[in-house]
Amino acid sequence: KNPEGYDDIPQELPDPDAVKPDDWDDEDDGEWEAPMIDNPEYKGPWKPKMIENPDYKGPWVHPMVPNPDYKDDDEMFMVCKDTCTHVGFELWQVKTGTLFDD
Repeated sequence: KNPEGYDDIPQELPDPDAVKPDDWDDEDDGEWEAPMIDNPEYKGPWKPKMIENPDYKGPWVHPMVPNPDYKDDDEMFMVCKDTCTHVGFELWQVKTGTLFDD
C-alpha cells in the first residue's frame, strides 16, 4: 500500500520564475499558463521495498516426466490423408475485428 500522501505529489509544477509575456493577449492567445518544470520532491511511481529471500531458487521450472504411453504421430492433424484437393476459409466480419474459423 502506498504511503500516506505519496500520490498527492505532482510530477511537474508550474515554473515560479515564469512571467507572462508583455505581448500576451488573453483574448487572442487564451489564458496564459506558466511552463511546467520537474518537481524535485517527486521520486517516480511508488514501489514497495523488496527484502532478500535466502530460500529463493529462481523461477520455477516444471520437471519433465517421461510418459511411457506417448507415441509420436506425424499424421495426427491430417483430416484427410490423400483425398484433400481444396482448402476453404470462412471469414466473419464483426465490429471488433475479423475472425477466422475452419
